[in-house]
Amino acid sequence: MSYYNTIKRYSFLWSRYNGAEPPEKYHFDAMQEVVSDRIIRGAVGLDLGCGCGFDTFIMAGKSPSVRIIGMDVSEGVNSAFKLNKRLKNATILRGSASSIPLKNETCDFVYSFGVLHHMDDYKKGILEIDRVLRKKGPVFLYLYEDHAENPLKYAAIKILNIIRKITVKIPPKILYALSYSLSPLLVLLFSYPAKILRKYKYTHKLYEKMPFNFGNSLFSLAGDIYDRLAAPVETRFGRKELYKIFTDFDFTGVRLTKLKATAGWVVQAYKKG
Repeated sequence: MSYYNTIKRYSFLWSRYNGAEPPEKYHFDAMQEVVSDRIIRGAVGLDLGCGCGFDTFIMAGKSPSVRIIGMDVSEGVNSAFKLNKRLKNATILRGSASSIPLKNETCDFVYSFGVLHHMDDYKKGILEIDRVLRKKGPVFLYLYEDHAENPLKYAAIKILNIIRKITVKIPPKILYALSYSLSPLLVLLFSYPAKILRKYKYTHKLYEKMPFNFGNSLFSLAGDIYDRLAAPVETRFGRKELYKIFTDFDFTGVRLTKLKATAGWVVQAYKKG
């Protein structure tokens, strides 16, 4: 049931971007800033969970010689197709990360932002990534952090988990309207104070611990709030746990870092040769 509910809720979210022009920079650019290797390489790359297709568009535009496959389980693929149809090296597919519709060892790299932590069984997703990757191919993932070492954020997550039991039952349109109305409050309570704390050396660590420290305008958190309240499944990871998961799946060169502006893990790992 959670699988189909996830599709329904993210179909609503990504369909809102139908016809929207992509930003100059998106998640891909933030990921590339913190990883130690080039993300785009080879002949074929997979944007797993492409949503409305912004990252697919950016990656395909940056590297015309590389075939970028954007894939999503939701109806967001309609928005992604409309956006990327002008690019000859972009392909959009609809499919699940637990059963990627590609042959073995098709991809020279796999990129995925915020997908596996919403799966009923994220290990199936890792197995599928391993299957479609060519030998020595890298995977670059963004996954939620459990914040076990940050009491403020850890407590906020626990509260959200309780609230989510109710909000996952709210129709997507109503839930988005609620998220939109909550955004200014959270920006004023957390994001704007965090920007002040960020400026000073002695308060920078406090800035890093603030929830929603990445909001930049009154309604900029609407999508993030919806994501947190709408997702039927949300798994969060600690550093040691995440490192062990990928080494147990025989990935090498596992490196964990974080994005500069938002909380969460960036995983960089390579399939064995």
